[in-house]
Amino acid sequence: MSDRAVDMVREAVDCAIRVGELQDSSLVARRIGTFESITCAAPSYLERHGEPLTIDDLEGHRAVHYLSDRTGRIVDWSFMVDGRQRDVQVKGMVSVNDGEAYVKCGLKGFGMIQAPRYMVAPYIESGELKEVLSQWTPPPLPISVVYLHNRHLSPKVRVFVDWVSELFQQCPLLSGCKHMEYDTTCDFAGKKRRAISVREYLEGREMVDAAV
Repeated sequence: MSDRAVDMVREAVDCAIRVGELQDSSLVARRIGTFESITCAAPSYLERHGEPLTIDDLEGHRAVHYLSDRTGRIVDWSFMVDGRQRDVQVKGMVSVNDGEAYVKCGLKGFGMIQAPRYMVAPYIESGELKEVLSQWTPPPLPISVVYLHNRHLSPKVRVFVDWVSELFQQCPLLSGCKHMEYDTTCDFAGKKRRAISVREYLEGREMVDAAV
């Protein structure tokens, strides 16, 4: 797994999961979920710097910066304000290019973060992170599974696409469900419910011989 956008032809990748509007029109895409982010910070950071009450308050705060794998530049924060997207540059001293490292830096109090809801949900629930500016949420982004255009789609790719689509729909934090609580059953958010494996998915649909 990687935050980097792979070259599916050059690197011989069967399919990939991508977030946001797709740039490559040569790929076949299937929408499988919704990517939602929240703005949050560790209590230790808020004790030192206070809690921002408005977007303008971010001028006096620090963020952990996330570097885009596509441009190499810092990704600005975004908020939905009165139905329109507002991008904001927040000062910071630490920059990373990996989602796990990004959240870890937020947990350590290096700065505020604007992170995927499914990644920070357990820490919000435990109190290790606190959501701020909740009335101005970042715009949601589509999640798609993409694969190369081929009229004769291989069984293994077809089965994987069906399986990952079903898996995403089982997770409220990624399926686009609204008004949910953090304490919800979600395999992606570290809950203990056992996720079905690819093999079990195949066996349940009598597709093992075709895909293996």
